[in-house]
Order: sequence, then C-alpha cells, then structure tokens
Amino acid sequence: MTGTKPTPGCSDIGPEFDHLKAVRAISLNAKLVAFVEKAHSSLQSRGRFKQRDCYKRSLLHYAAMGNCTNLLLYLLQSKPDIDSRDQWGRTALSWAAEYGSLAVANILLEQGANLNALDYEGGTPLTWLIHAGNPEMINLAATEAYLRERGAKEVKLRGIKSAWVWVLSYSHLLRYIRPRI
Repeated sequence: MTGTKPTPGCSDIGPEFDHLKAVRAISLNAKLVAFVEKAHSSLQSRGRFKQRDCYKRSLLHYAAMGNCTNLLLYLLQSKPDIDSRDQWGRTALSWAAEYGSLAVANILLEQGANLNALDYEGGTPLTWLIHAGNPEMINLAATEAYLRERGAKEVKLRGIKSAWVWVLSYSHLLRYIRPRI
C-alpha cells in the first residue's frame, strides 16, 4: 500500500462523523458521542479542534478507530503528534490495529507513526489487534498481515490487563463490552 488520496477539505469529512457516532464503543457512551459532535461542529465553524475527551483521546484516535481516512488526512494537515497517547498510553495506530482499520494504519505508518509503540502496560498495536481485536471487524486479518510485514512485534500484556483481556477474549462478553482498562 503506497500513496494516499488527495487531502480532503472540511466538507469531505461530514459523513465520517456520522460513521464515528455509530462505532459501538462511541455510540454506547453519551460523553463520547457529545465529544464527536463537538469536534464536528468545531471543525465546521473554525476548521480546527484540539481538545481531548474524558479518556485523553484526541480526534486522531477516533479517526483511527473508525477507519475514517478523510478525517485522518484532514487532521494530519495541521501536523499533530502522530504518536500522541491517551490515558492508557495508546496511540492512534494502536486503536487502528485493534479495530482492523487497515487504510488508517497505512496512512499513519506513511506519516511516521511508531509501529511498535508501547502503551503503559507494555502492549503494542499488534498486541491489541491479536488480543482485543473484535472478530466481527472484517479487516483484522489483513491489518495483522500488513503490520507483521512492516515489522510489528507482539508482546505479552502485563498485570491485570492481561488477565482481563484473556477473560474477554474467551467469553461472549467481548462482543458487547469494549473496556479500556
């Protein structure tokens, strides 16, 4: 995968906000829906939005979760910190990997994202894809293959997070709960 699409304007990103609000992890949390709506409104009126949500995630993290390539390309025009971290130390690439957002992972890596960025529990983007990736996402296998081809490393999660991810991975709860511990 090489070469990205032309950089979109603000009018090209509207439908991606509707898509973001439909992402299960966002749609089930009124605060996150409000954050996405506020971001959309701010981008429409002022052309910029630099706030973070209650989990210290930026709009870059959410564009990665939702595989929103137009939104991502728009945000990258302002040269944000591509490896900015949320309260758990996770980067946009980590979220893209977990959600099987192959196109976003490609763009982030082309822009210099750290392929093996460790979160505060020692997990890498590939670790999150393998251990917490939602099996209903259609691009998980392709995203995993792409990350491995680029040199991604899988590491074992430490502490309580590894136990919690293991329990969720082997239960039906994974389908309904997307915890961020």
